Amino acid sequence: MVVVLLTLISMSSGCRLTAEQAIRRAATVASWGPGDVIDVTPRKSPIALPATNWFAKAPQPSPRTEQLLRKFNVLDQYRNDPDSVIEWLQKLAAQSPVMQEVHALAELAQQQARWSLQRGNRGRAIRLYSVALKHSYQFLFAPQLDVERNAYDPQFRSMCDIYNQSLESMLRVVCDDGTFVPGQAMTVKDDELDVEFEVRIHGRWKNEQFEKFELVGDYRTRGFENEYRTYGLGVPLIAVRKQQVADTPVEKYYPPDLTLAMTAFCHFESSVSTVNPLFNDPASIRKHRAVLTLYDPLEDPTIKAHAKTVPLQSDTTTPLAYHLNDPLLNTAVLATASLLNAETTAQIHGMYMLEPYDPNKIPVVMVHGLWSSPVTWAHMFNDLRANTDIRKNYQFWFYSYSTAQPFWVSAMRMRQDLTRIREELDPRGYSKSLDQMVLVGHSMGGLISKMQTIRSDDRFWQRVSSVPIDSLKGDGETIDKVRRVFFFDPVPSVKRVVTIASPFSGSRFANGTARWFSHKFFTLPSFQTSDFERLIANNPDAFTDPGLLTARTSVDSLAVDSPMIDALRSSSISNEVTFNNIIGRLSKKSMLGKETEGDSDGVVSVESAKCDHSASEVFIPEEHSRVHQHAACIYEVQRVLLANLAGLRRIEGRTIPQIPVAADQMQQAMPTVPAGTGRVRMAEQVTPVMPDHTSSRRR
Repeated sequence: MVVVLLTLISMSSGCRLTAEQAIRRAATVASWGPGDVIDVTPRKSPIALPATNWFAKAPQPSPRTEQLLRKFNVLDQYRNDPDSVIEWLQKLAAQSPVMQEVHALAELAQQQARWSLQRGNRGRAIRLYSVALKHSYQFLFAPQLDVERNAYDPQFRSMCDIYNQSLESMLRVVCDDGTFVPGQAMTVKDDELDVEFEVRIHGRWKNEQFEKFELVGDYRTRGFENEYRTYGLGVPLIAVRKQQVADTPVEKYYPPDLTLAMTAFCHFESSVSTVNPLFNDPASIRKHRAVLTLYDPLEDPTIKAHAKTVPLQSDTTTPLAYHLNDPLLNTAVLATASLLNAETTAQIHGMYMLEPYDPNKIPVVMVHGLWSSPVTWAHMFNDLRANTDIRKNYQFWFYSYSTAQPFWVSAMRMRQDLTRIREELDPRGYSKSLDQMVLVGHSMGGLISKMQTIRSDDRFWQRVSSVPIDSLKGDGETIDKVRRVFFFDPVPSVKRVVTIASPFSGSRFANGTARWFSHKFFTLPSFQTSDFERLIANNPDAFTDPGLLTARTSVDSLAVDSPMIDALRSSSISNEVTFNNIIGRLSKKSMLGKETEGDSDGVVSVESAKCDHSASEVFIPEEHSRVHQHAACIYEVQRVLLANLAGLRRIEGRTIPQIPVAADQMQQAMPTVPAGTGRVRMAEQVTPVMPDHTSSRRR
């Protein structure tokens, strides 16, 4: 259905919609059906309609708090007039705080706030949540309570929960009201309490760069096998960026509606008492100043509060799911449109960043395969950045390209984009990290990645023409385009490549039927079909295989007999680059039911996926389209990235275990590297462990 839908779109003419609008509408229609990659849906509100709560029971204090109220002979008064008891406890906490009394105050305030919100009294609720937040903070950080504070007492953990829940409930109310704006102050005020919350963003982002904030707790994700959270203080948020004017070179690499993980932490700075003229009571109005700071938990997993190290509560998976929930990303429509029409989707392709650019971190560029898009890396990205060493030392970029065109044309585009982004982000060459780039390519993306590491000489041109390119007659700009496709040097910034299920010797999948289909339905770039045709017409005897210039699709380029596959296979990579290879291999059953190792992943044969110059080579029991999403594959990429850091002395050198492999696969999993290649670094000389690993990550 999706293929037919996109075929009609790609072949239609005279439509007033732009290409992106047409694709987005098709994606919206496709999203109505099953099969979304990643999904995030709102949770049901924990607060029912007020009318349904009039018959609910009032909240009851915990046994320890009830005991304290009984000791002060105010238990009955609390049941009849809870506000008067809470106000009395506030005065006690202000004069001479005692641990049990502060705990009781925070607990009762939070319970009454929740009760008020259920009954529709938002004003009272927000005030009482402020009281609970203020005094739970006092319980956790007040210097006067340092001697009494006991981290082993269950009260300590319950107070952390009260702090987090009160802050979350407050933020939910102010987000709904539209008063939660970074750079501005929020005031909670009535006759008994006056709290001013200043909202700040910590780190590289600016206050005005965000469109809105959502609470992670209000959403449920589906599609990720692993959801990464940390536990501590603070409220995890989904921060949605505004689309900015490209006033900096990096701005154009952030996708629209980029979402980021943030954690809100409220720090109380001061408390001032003033006289209420109605009651002449110096303590009757308590003015407090609080700073509500939004932190990036990937950069600041811990903060300092009153000289104490505080771990932040965080959730990095839900904000990622929120961003990927866009139908354009979360269906096969973009991948299909990109496959069918290279020209239509040209403006969508390029390099994307899902996190702030950092000149001190090594880029890991992920390159998808045929009939795919960057969203295919969501599982690996989600898992890899959960590792502390990887998160601190790497930044992840995603390369998108049209999968209709031959891999050597896509490689030319990527070569230009890698060079451009290096020059734009660091024109003076100060960043050493940008010169340690790692490429991770799946399927055809692996071929494109390898093309960034070789010197062409005239090896590729010889497959096209028997005459020197300088002798061609025609438009100079067109000849320059041809030159950029077939003559190139390694990209100097690339120092390591990880290839996954890549057909280095072609694929039997690119058979006659598939190639016929690609010629019928794929639309190649205009320069390839018009400019190159004129060049051939001007030089009728110069080209031995003109189709390599004008008619070859991506499917043609992956055929076993493809001349460019042969040229790539015979090319040597730069001595500056280290290769790691991952191969998919499905098991097969004999007629007697005995399971043995197969010879392919269903699309690419094991022999084709092998790479002679790899420093390591491992096998994953998964089909071609999901090899890179398998847990063992992600673990192997993690191992390679950590080994890379150890070799660069960014982390302490240590033995990093290879992925588990079966005993009968051991010799194949660790091939002998040819002498003199210089490919194996000490950090990569690892000892595989023996247990069998046959489980599939996604079933």
